[in-house]
Amino acid sequence: MKNTIKILLLVCSLGLFAFTTPPTEKTIKIVIDAGHGGKDAGSYSEEISESQIVFNITQKIKQLHQDKNVEIYFTRDHKEFISLNERVEFINKIKPDLVLSLHTNASNNTTNTGFEIYFTKNNKYKDQNYNFASKLASHLAFQNTSLGKVSIKNANFKVIRDCKAPSLLLELGFLTNPEEKQFLNSEEGQLEIANIILKFIEEI
Repeated sequence: MKNTIKILLLVCSLGLFAFTTPPTEKTIKIVIDAGHGGKDAGSYSEEISESQIVFNITQKIKQLHQDKNVEIYFTRDHKEFISLNERVEFINKIKPDLVLSLHTNASNNTTNTGFEIYFTKNNKYKDQNYNFASKLASHLAFQNTSLGKVSIKNANFKVIRDCKAPSLLLELGFLTNPEEKQFLNSEEGQLEIANIILKFIEEI
């Protein structure tokens, strides 16, 4: 009788292991905002526009993305104009874990260069905003990239200020700098930036 009870207990234990599903990883939601679009070209250098470059990069991110634990949403899938209010409304419906708004920079000084990370202190996510900015800067520091110097700055841009989620605005380089313009407008440069962003997302 005792042996029968032991056997039953063993079978029950094995059954519990057999039907227990392993814990699944949390799915992370990311919104990537391609700045400008349509009638709003953003910064311009000859025939090269900010809106086109950042749109191309988002399309490469979409093609390269494979991590099933990360859902990526895009504020624009086409070259159309979308207002800042519409972008913010879209983002707040998604309720993402992080927003990345992609832009390129411009200056009257053609020697200005670098990758700038903007966060805002003007919403309740200010600490998370800064932490994500610091993580991205550290991530870039350990990557062998073609990007210029990296700096973190505070700003009050609407698209990151009014988001109900941690958010960063990224100035990927200066279109007014000849070397950075060539990099940003190249297939290789856009693929490099897309891969850098994806690797950063996978690490958060």
